[in-house]
Amino acid sequence: MNPPISLQWVGLIALPTLFSVMFAIGLMLGPAQVAAALTRRNILLAVLFAAVVPLPVVTAVAIELFNLHGPIGLGLMLMAISPGAPFALRKAIGAGAHRDFAPALHITIVAMAVVTVPLSVAILDLVFAANFQVTYGQIARQVFFAQLLPLLLGALVRALSPTLATWLEPRAARVGNALLIVFTVVVLIDIVPIVASIGWVPTAAGAAMALMALSIGSLVALRDAEVRPAAAIAIAMRNPGLALTMAEANRAPPTVSAVILGYTVGVALVVSVFLWYRRRRVGDTGV
Repeated sequence: MNPPISLQWVGLIALPTLFSVMFAIGLMLGPAQVAAALTRRNILLAVLFAAVVPLPVVTAVAIELFNLHGPIGLGLMLMAISPGAPFALRKAIGAGAHRDFAPALHITIVAMAVVTVPLSVAILDLVFAANFQVTYGQIARQVFFAQLLPLLLGALVRALSPTLATWLEPRAARVGNALLIVFTVVVLIDIVPIVASIGWVPTAAGAAMALMALSIGSLVALRDAEVRPAAAIAIAMRNPGLALTMAEANRAPPTVSAVILGYTVGVALVVSVFLWYRRRRVGDTGV
């Protein structure tokens, strides 16, 4: 697998993209987000459970059912146990999600991943004898520097100067969206040789799991239309950064990283269609 643009360059482009997107979201954080989470705590707990449990279980069954062992199965499982995608929150808000509940949900899922991901790895190692390990410190570092740090910096700006935060937020969001477009183009350029090297199974699996997760998210949100987009996207989106961290820590073959990227593309395609539908519906009905 020799993608046109080195995966190292892809990672370097991802860093400022992720920081700017998370910083813009942090500029929105305040007491209203805590209040929104407490008001809808039953839905919050349901979404947290749905973001962590169903996808790994279904993925494990699919791996056994379709005999997807080896690098492909490993890559699929790493994505299944990695919740809290960095760009999920911005996408949810863009689809009409509750601007207070969505940040609270995302932060809770990201923080919870520090515990749930190593625990999931331990369970998988016990059940499948995968000899695969990851420490809480490894996950905590990835979560903190990639997501929590820029979020906290943005929240600090809002706490010190709400007026400045209000002025900065749309501008930081535009910068983040522009960088996200560049990052997406780079990934699309690389995805052709990646798919050629591993086939369409990871992409198809990512798309199928995203469809299932979006359905689960809509169900757990019950009749609360304001939080339904945030719940659906939070459950569907996976965190390739966490999955790649675990693959690198265990010296997994490059094929595993390719599977993770292929899976990510499948999820992104399905979620993009969902976002288009949601934006169109919000524009037509306001709901």
